[in-house]
Amino acid sequence: MRTELSRRAALKSLGATGVVLAGGATIISAQSDEASSDVGELELVYEFEPPEGSPQEPPFGQLPENVAASPWGAKYVSVPTQAQIWKFGSDDEPVDPPFVQFDSTEEFLVGPTGLEYDPNGRLYSAFVSDLSSSEDAETNGVYEIDDDGEYELYAEISSGVEDFPSFPNDITLLEHSLLVTDSFSGVIWEVKKGRTEVWAGELWDGDPDDFPSGPLVPPAPTAGGPQFGPNGLQFTENKDTLYVANSGKGTIVEIPVDSFGNPGEPEVFVDGLVAPDGLAMDVDENLYVADNGANQILRISPDGDVEVLAENEMEGGAETTTTSANETTTTTNATTTANETTTTEVETTTANETTTEGETTTTTNATTTANETTTTANETTTAEGETTTEPASQESPPILDQPADVTFGAADGQRETVFVVNLALTSQFEEPTPSLIKFDVGIEGLRVER
Repeated sequence: MRTELSRRAALKSLGATGVVLAGGATIISAQSDEASSDVGELELVYEFEPPEGSPQEPPFGQLPENVAASPWGAKYVSVPTQAQIWKFGSDDEPVDPPFVQFDSTEEFLVGPTGLEYDPNGRLYSAFVSDLSSSEDAETNGVYEIDDDGEYELYAEISSGVEDFPSFPNDITLLEHSLLVTDSFSGVIWEVKKGRTEVWAGELWDGDPDDFPSGPLVPPAPTAGGPQFGPNGLQFTENKDTLYVANSGKGTIVEIPVDSFGNPGEPEVFVDGLVAPDGLAMDVDENLYVADNGANQILRISPDGDVEVLAENEMEGGAETTTTSANETTTTTNATTTANETTTTEVETTTANETTTEGETTTTTNATTTANETTTTANETTTAEGETTTEPASQESPPILDQPADVTFGAADGQRETVFVVNLALTSQFEEPTPSLIKFDVGIEGLRVER
């Protein structure tokens, strides 16, 4: 049963907050502590097309949601806004995009989401279509894709509740099956060819007074629609623990797994995050988290210690004060390098204002230098108190714009490289920056295995 969900409700369920930066230039923070000294700078791999207008209205733009890597160097990126999957070669260049083109109904939030590459030579993709109002939409569930980009339905996924959509999201591999999060239903499905069953969590029966509870489930549905819950998945090396990001609750959940692949009771491993999304893991079993809502990439130790590896920062320095007739605005100009910040005080008596129909706009320029590259980011503050920050120019390090997934490269030369997709669905920037970016972390990632 397909159901319509309003765009506003869908955005709310995805944790869209409309938060904007308070000011200053955006840079990638280089951690100075010893633990992070081997973390490199973010590098742009590919910049996708942003939406021409609202990202919730056609033509949507190219907004990437998930990334998977093959042992032969290919990277696969889902682009649900175009019902596509892209392939990038071992040289990080796109290969005849799109690699996969699903039947598109040109509807918001209908398309491929989570991806996983099986070393046996198959790519698996979750696909969301329960939000479609079209009978021509692809089936909601999981698809199997061969090396030529040909796809076929692997298994259908349904919540079983009339007018309550299922949202199949991330995928990971078990020995003889797949595990798939359902972000609306609050369960993890075990998926085999042609059939599904609940592996962890409790499936809601539709009773509004009896919504399940527990670490996996999302917040209870509201009048506006379902909320977002379990999202990214990551196994430890011997598959005795599965980590799950719960985006709606800001937590990372851990599930013990026995030698037969059966789950134990889920427990909260880390809380206090904003909207954790995709997960990855290195050989020391540190967990990497794309915190979609905080614009951060985190690393969490096996003991639960949280470290910020990359984020958008404001750098303080000298101040320039401009005064208008009724208010004083203080702005900051700073020049930063990887290991030091140099500031210079500047005074001016000229107020840079533009007044249009009773609204005053003050523009601030901040200069950021990273790896000897100087660029300019602009911040605009309106009389209503709203602040937006324009992305820096192409010469600057790339920004984080709603990072939705992280994964390690799987081929020689890229096993210490983390690839990140910027979804930019509800971007805080004046110009959204959907992109694939990467950075080195000085330690190899776990290999994806059955």
